[in-house]
Amino acid sequence: MQQRRGSVINEICSLYDRMSESEKLIADFMMANQGDIPSMTTREIAARSETSAATVSRFARHLGYESFTKLRDAMQHENGVAADAGELPSMRIALDDPRGAMETVLSAKSRELHDTLRLVDEKDLIAAVHLLEQADSIVFAAVGNTIPAALSASFLIAQLGLRTHCAPTTEAMMLSSLSLTPRDVIVFISKSGHSKRLNKMMDNVIDSRTPSIVITNIPDSPLACRATCVLQAATLDKMLNSNLPFSHNSINFIIEVIFLLLCSDVPNFEARAGLLWKSLGEDKGVPGEVFGA
Repeated sequence: MQQRRGSVINEICSLYDRMSESEKLIADFMMANQGDIPSMTTREIAARSETSAATVSRFARHLGYESFTKLRDAMQHENGVAADAGELPSMRIALDDPRGAMETVLSAKSRELHDTLRLVDEKDLIAAVHLLEQADSIVFAAVGNTIPAALSASFLIAQLGLRTHCAPTTEAMMLSSLSLTPRDVIVFISKSGHSKRLNKMMDNVIDSRTPSIVITNIPDSPLACRATCVLQAATLDKMLNSNLPFSHNSINFIIEVIFLLLCSDVPNFEARAGLLWKSLGEDKGVPGEVFGA
């Protein structure tokens, strides 16, 4: 089955760290001049990005397009859709224009969520929900600044009464992966899917025949290629800041959709919610009777 594709900008952001230096010059130029690209020739882009026409052609093929013309046509279509929705960002983020900065980020995040909607395979999404419902226990795994997202996801799903765990460190997650069984499920959250530690955990998971769900920006990464099901999230981080990954916007979107799908399908959901609020309601200023508990 052909791999789903997000917008041109999403493909650029997803593959940016694996590009050559000359390809990054083209990527930076295209992200900064999205509105102009559909009317520019290969030679014009090469001149403006200080590269060559041959490199621009290779860049297009790297993104999965047969030619730069195909890439340009795709971008023209996407720009038209974004312009109709008022979502083509100005790309300017500066302290002298805080309102403009907020509008730029809002526009990028909105496009990111729409891209994620296009990328997630509905069958994999349903399969992931069923795996979580039927698991004896659910373990979350992540590295770096994605660990807080995994901890949050674990707490969210645990509210439904499912036995869920996320260790606070990658080392402790590694230990957890050694005690999994075929009746459990592990959820990897990894933007790149290339983490050596997470891939080592996947080795353990495969040895124990434990089903795995991978939420990632890179569906052909080593981690994703070995998963039971893969949920691809879009990313436009590089469009806003080429140096540091900073957002889990689309990953959180997928997790929240999974949570709400589970809410709609988990038996006795309201009774479980009532027990939760009976225990925690006073701390939140909410009476335990809010769900009839």
